[in-house]
Amino acid sequence: MGLWNKLFGKRNVSRPTEAKSPYLPKKKEEIEVLFADQFTQKGGKFLYSGNAQTTHEFFQLILEENLWKEDDILCFDEALSQSFGLKILTEDPQPKQYKALLIGCEYLIANKGTLLICHHQLKDYKLEELPDFFIVFSGVKNFVNDVSEGMSKLKNKYSNQVPSNITTLNVRNVQNEKDFLSYGNSAKHLYLVLQE
Repeated sequence: MGLWNKLFGKRNVSRPTEAKSPYLPKKKEEIEVLFADQFTQKGGKFLYSGNAQTTHEFFQLILEENLWKEDDILCFDEALSQSFGLKILTEDPQPKQYKALLIGCEYLIANKGTLLICHHQLKDYKLEELPDFFIVFSGVKNFVNDVSEGMSKLKNKYSNQVPSNITTLNVRNVQNEKDFLSYGNSAKHLYLVLQE
């Protein structure tokens, strides 16, 4: 028996196994769940797809919901256009004549529920020059915790030439638009189709 135990006696302390201290840090949510919560709370429409067929079904449902035709959708990405069966534009488009823009994204920013995009998705257009509705296609490997992590990964991804026109794409929220501080905010109505 140790000296400490001789002096003070051995105490048998039992701790409840399920008790949690209010001082312990809260368990972090998974990054995907955090993003989905933030994105949908702001009014974004989040669709999770397990395969390409379901993704195409979701795309058709988005068109039906808004009474759009495939000709109403603008897409700058040739591979994405072919994947969704859209016409490939040969001349310089007038973006505002379209109802929606179909794009990919660089990263999904979990703590803000926003999307990190650049000129690879937008070309040289400003957000204000593009349609009010965006249909965003992404894979599950695009999640990052915050803008800082997204920018670091973007810099590493395009190490030869960092892209221009980098911005975060926010969900348009009607309640925030009434606030004069958000005047000029270029948020968009967003559909996000996330494919496994």
